[in-house]
Amino acid sequence: MSVHEALPSSALLDAELWDALCGLGHQAEFASGETLLFEGSPSESMLVLEAGLAAVSVADPAGDEVFLAFRGPGSLLGEFGYLDRRPRSAMVRAVAATRCRVLPRPVLDRFLAADPRAGQALSAAVVAKMRAVTDRRVRYAQGRIGTRIGRVLLDHADEFGTPGQGDDVVIDVPLSQGRIADLVGAGTRIVGLELARLQEAGLVDTGYRSRPRRLRVLDRAALAVRVDGAA
Repeated sequence: MSVHEALPSSALLDAELWDALCGLGHQAEFASGETLLFEGSPSESMLVLEAGLAAVSVADPAGDEVFLAFRGPGSLLGEFGYLDRRPRSAMVRAVAATRCRVLPRPVLDRFLAADPRAGQALSAAVVAKMRAVTDRRVRYAQGRIGTRIGRVLLDHADEFGTPGQGDDVVIDVPLSQGRIADLVGAGTRIVGLELARLQEAGLVDTGYRSRPRRLRVLDRAALAVRVDGAA
């Protein structure tokens, strides 16, 4: 089953809140490449990603786009801006056909005011997401570059992996060298060299021959040992 079609086990919303939110607002569909949320725009709504895949990014001081994370079904989008009423802190763009439930601020305000438990559950989901984001940023910035890239691959295999051939795990999102470079703070050339080393070691397949191109983790256990041993 594709990660683009089903609510993943890593979703931070409990089933009751998910069902309630999906009964509010209106549905919106986005083609691959379309922007769901613009960085700096007013935070007038929150989105619940029902199906598809989106990429979160920010603009650096030079105006270049820096990739932060993928978001799959079950994810909240724009929740920080909804809570603090500040402009959007990031851009969210569809990287596959994507369907969202759009919750305008007045609609969501009324819903949360009527059910304090829903407000608590939403706050808990936001806090859990913030903790996860912080943890990843720290881990992706510590250790040798090969170790940091290994952590990125393991995390994405766990969150977005689908079974491949044998024990292979296909990272079923477009995790390009450029996106990995953004996550670990390195150049794309260095990332390419490190991925080549991992491929030579029989741990990954960089997916040059696959269409669409997808990274594969060939031996997750061995990759984890390599990462832990080098940490």
